[in-house]
Amino acid sequence: MTGTFFGQRSLNKNVPVTFFFPPFLAKMVFMTFNLVLIFSLLLSSCVLAQELPRSMKTAGFWIGRHPSADAVIMTPQAIDQFNAGLRRDKKLTKDIFTLIQDLKTENLLEDLERTVSDIASKGYYTAKGIKTDEDYMDEIRNNMDLGGVITGMAPRYGLVTHFAPQRFLPVTEGLYAQIGDFAFDQLQNSALDVGTPVAVVHTSADGLWYYVMTDISDGWVEAKNIALGDFNQVKEFAQDKDFVVVIRPKADIFLNGPMTNDDDIVRMGVRLPLVSVDAGHATVKVPVMGPDGSLGLRQAFMDTGDVHTGFLEFTPRHIYQQALAMLNQPYGWGDMHGEQDCSRFLQMVFATVGIVLPRDSKDQAQVSNSAVDFDENSDDASKVAAMIKAPAAYTFLVLKGHIMLYLGTVDGQPYVIHETTSYKQKIAKKEVSYDFNRVIISDLSLGQGSKKGSLLKRVTRIVSIE
Repeated sequence: MTGTFFGQRSLNKNVPVTFFFPPFLAKMVFMTFNLVLIFSLLLSSCVLAQELPRSMKTAGFWIGRHPSADAVIMTPQAIDQFNAGLRRDKKLTKDIFTLIQDLKTENLLEDLERTVSDIASKGYYTAKGIKTDEDYMDEIRNNMDLGGVITGMAPRYGLVTHFAPQRFLPVTEGLYAQIGDFAFDQLQNSALDVGTPVAVVHTSADGLWYYVMTDISDGWVEAKNIALGDFNQVKEFAQDKDFVVVIRPKADIFLNGPMTNDDDIVRMGVRLPLVSVDAGHATVKVPVMGPDGSLGLRQAFMDTGDVHTGFLEFTPRHIYQQALAMLNQPYGWGDMHGEQDCSRFLQMVFATVGIVLPRDSKDQAQVSNSAVDFDENSDDASKVAAMIKAPAAYTFLVLKGHIMLYLGTVDGQPYVIHETTSYKQKIAKKEVSYDFNRVIISDLSLGQGSKKGSLLKRVTRIVSIE
């Protein structure tokens, strides 16, 4: 059984080896080997790449198959309660504006020490292929200024002024598990869009980095991307009742009315205070940094097609539309290069309806009390049966290190949309890697026959957001 998917891909091929035979025989063997290999790969590729109707790549296809596409799953009040439960009961997200009461800086010190010790123990490589040593890590530890963490100190507050990577350590240089594996920087935690409110709880010794907390992630951010302001000023910006939410994968922010002076880009789910909506553009507020580093606000302009006034209603229709708008969007580990990974993809989609999901997949797997769990003895049929019973459009399928959005079934076969890198398939007794590196729609047979197994085999939990 082969997998069906929708989206672009590339095929990595192994270069065949030439054996030491007489020249004419070696040539014949070489050509025959290549022909067989190429034929096998092409045949497999044709099967893997065959597409069902193009309509399956549209939101309308899935909306049409849903029994109640416009039913409200949760009201705004219920969403507020759901978000509060994630913060208060499950401790999966946080309210940075209560950190004055809640923050325990002794825990912060423990977290910082644990992070740097864990990274030091991994033996990662720099971009130049040099393995990190004690001297390298000691230099970073010194800049982290762990001795400067003050117990009981109230956080400072600010807003992100430009798209900012959020790092596990206060360095811009990446570290990699394997030499040359540049797509997976092990120091990349997440990234923060323009307008993200932050609580600054520590500063590096050189003053160039802030350790910041957001509602869904913590880490080091370059100070040049954060303007510090008054607590009330930041809170008012973050909780302004008049706002727009970005509904496109990416949206431009312009600094002039004709929308020719481009300032930055924000991603789906970002919320910005609204000033007014005129023909063709929405006027919003964005943070700016004054000469002294202080927070200021100015008006900016966005295309009305890129934003929605207030949150979208939480309906299957809107989730389908937002998820399918992300189809083929590039993959970015920990938001590298301004993109998104599997968990950020879901976080962005559900942010458009006002749901604040945790940043990481392991935490997203815990957001609901109604979950179905599987173990190594669970058979495929029982998993499919459970999926068919689950509500399409707002159910997550959880794997170790991965998470996917369940779209529904076609001919009894479950389909998902997910941000993914690649999968492996056994071809002619070899595992061949098929690279996606983007958001795709697929069935759950991808990877079948590989050591890792199919997506279906790897599903450990079904979680519905309701």
